[in-house]
Amino acid sequence: MTRMWCLPTEILCDDHLRGEHAEHHQLVGTINNHPHGEAIAEGHAEKGNIDTTRLEERHAQLAAEMERRGMNHNSPLAYDGPTYGADVIDLEVNRADLLDRCEDCATRAQEHSGSQ
Repeated sequence: MTRMWCLPTEILCDDHLRGEHAEHHQLVGTINNHPHGEAIAEGHAEKGNIDTTRLEERHAQLAAEMERRGMNHNSPLAYDGPTYGADVIDLEVNRADLLDRCEDCATRAQEHSGSQ
């Protein structure tokens, strides 16, 4: 499932950080190249999973965090396609879902909240 967590990058475990990053590229590729790409993106937006108005900014955040952690990043992302899902992502739902499914992210979130 394509999903933009849009949560603070510091709380994402390495797998979720790389995963969200990869899904940005997959989403743009789907929209640009799949015969039903726009309909697919629209469906994900209707479910509150993506917001293409945030793609470039969010990708930059993910890339910066990847580099901060010593990961290689050499895949710029430019998107000037149709917009789907503007302001539909529910961050509280995403946070609860992520922390429920990933112990590493839950630990990182706990550590991050204690350092503020």
